Amino acid sequence: MLLALVMVISMLPTSAFAAELPGDTPEIVCTEEACTHEHEETSSVETTIPEEAPPQAETTTSGTIGDSMVRWALADGRLFITGKGGCDTFTSPDDQPWAALRTEIREVWFDGAETLTIENLAYWFEGCTSLETAEVPYTTYNIGTDAFADCSALRLLTLYYSGVAFEIADGAFATDSLTTLEVACVVTDEKVPQALLDYDWSASNRAAFFVDVYGTTYMVVGNCTNCGQMCSFTFAYEQWTASVHCVRHWCSNCGSDQTGGMLSEAHTFSGNLCTKCGYSNGSGGGPTVCYHSSTYKTWSGCTWYEYCSSCGQYLNTGTAHNFVYGVRQYYSTLQHSILGSCTSCGTTTYLYEYHSAATVYSQYNSTQHSYGSYCALCGSYIGSLSYSNHSFTYGSRQKYSDTQHRRLKTCSTCGYSDYEYESHSFSYGAWVKYSAIQHRRTVSCSTCGYSSYEYASHSLTNGSWASVSDTQHQRTKTCSCGYSTTETANHVLTYGAWASISDTQHQRVGTCSCGHNASETASHADTDNDGYCDDCEYLMSRFSVTVPASMTMTVSKYGEVYAAENAAIVNNSTGAVNVCTVSFTTQNGWTLVPYNSNMANAKVDSKLIGFSLNGFSTAGNGSYESLAASWEIPKNTSLPLTYDAVVSAVSAAVDEQVLTIVFVINWAIS
Repeated sequence: MLLALVMVISMLPTSAFAAELPGDTPEIVCTEEACTHEHEETSSVETTIPEEAPPQAETTTSGTIGDSMVRWALADGRLFITGKGGCDTFTSPDDQPWAALRTEIREVWFDGAETLTIENLAYWFEGCTSLETAEVPYTTYNIGTDAFADCSALRLLTLYYSGVAFEIADGAFATDSLTTLEVACVVTDEKVPQALLDYDWSASNRAAFFVDVYGTTYMVVGNCTNCGQMCSFTFAYEQWTASVHCVRHWCSNCGSDQTGGMLSEAHTFSGNLCTKCGYSNGSGGGPTVCYHSSTYKTWSGCTWYEYCSSCGQYLNTGTAHNFVYGVRQYYSTLQHSILGSCTSCGTTTYLYEYHSAATVYSQYNSTQHSYGSYCALCGSYIGSLSYSNHSFTYGSRQKYSDTQHRRLKTCSTCGYSDYEYESHSFSYGAWVKYSAIQHRRTVSCSTCGYSSYEYASHSLTNGSWASVSDTQHQRTKTCSCGYSTTETANHVLTYGAWASISDTQHQRVGTCSCGHNASETASHADTDNDGYCDDCEYLMSRFSVTVPASMTMTVSKYGEVYAAENAAIVNNSTGAVNVCTVSFTTQNGWTLVPYNSNMANAKVDSKLIGFSLNGFSTAGNGSYESLAASWEIPKNTSLPLTYDAVVSAVSAAVDEQVLTIVFVINWAIS
């Protein structure tokens, strides 16, 4: 703060300050030798913008702002903005291309402002906590949102704008703690000063003072932190040392010094005299003249001695006790006393005052108060006591607990107060669903307005089960509060008797109370080996084969044999069967001969027969022949029988049984 303000003031012409010097200097001054302030050393830092950008140091970072032609470079704490044209308005501090280095920025300079058209500085320097001095070019007319927010070190702002409009956004200079800000501006343009006056500097924690940037005119106005408003100000200079004097801003409304005596600048000598504070350095052969414009006091106990801050000459003396008084104590029926002690030397004194009689009412018990004459200042009793009943006024009833309400009763005479308690007078709302297991209703006290909820478990009524799938049924459960849910469960089937549906399986039907039907199929089982299924009594093993009762042949007078074409063995068993042997036995005097015999040479009526069945033929002579066969007949199928015979000639028609054919059939071996 000190360095920033010294730089501005040191650049202003001396004539501007001389015109504003007040006629009388304040009595209380700050000197370097005796005051309790901590004075920083001043420096002669040059703040003018260099004609050319300084060479890039090792710590310099540079670049462009977005895709614009505006360039930036940071070197040794100085941020330079150069280039041409404008750039997009920032929408947050994150848009700062120097965001990572913002705490290193101490100064901000716009080099070549005539080529820049940056309209809005919103968020440009937010969070630059080390920033001390900054300028705004004359081509920029909007100090936008949070432009210099959280710049707690900012002490000097230079505004060159002079145009059609100028705006400062609310909070653009906001800081967390109160700081002083010197604003140098073009005061001849009404727009900029008016914008400065309209801005709420108090809300931004800024004590702002406005000066002419060109040093020709002072705006003697600023935000007074003591008055909390814009006030006019005067300037005063008080000599500190041989090299610097103090610059003060005195509020003409309340008289407070807004600088706190912390602003200093170097003397400006004309000959051997400082043109601002009048200090003489004794140069030029003339005498050293002291105007005793600044004094300080020393204390010995409660005796003070006043000396000149510049030359040390003794000027005056006096005594001033600083009495601090205690509480008033009863002294007599007419007076009370107050003991005072000097905080510097310990001297004591008594101050006496007459009682200020007043009737005072005090609580005596819960039904009565007492009243008598008391001193309104010291509280001492100075009259007789009497008693009377409280005169109560009642407040509105308020909830006290879930079962009671209460109201405050106050005695308007003595101030005694207590609570009166009553049970709630409840009324109940309708039950409504609260959760899957509970409903609730509103419980309200019509007297105090207390409202709560009463909870209870649902009382569910079950609907009928209805099938929803092959495995489950569902029913609706409804509570009187309107809540409903569904319950899903597996079918509970009641099964009927098993009934055979094939040689290997049987089936039964299951019925659920919800009306759902399902069939269950299982294989036959015969655990007791009685041939029947244990569950459905199906005959599991049945041997049933049908063979032809007769196999007819017709023989012509020429010995030609004609056989039937529909002879077959039918298998009605529960499994495949096998014809393993076929035997032939002659009847009625007939004789078997080989099937391939030539009957042309046989005698008439010799009763010779050769037989062929499904490719098997007789091969010997006699009355009996057995043929080995292996004819498998699957269940529920037939084995066609193809047969033929050769017969010797006969003299008359034959109508008799010739052969007996025996088929030996057993279960097929799988």
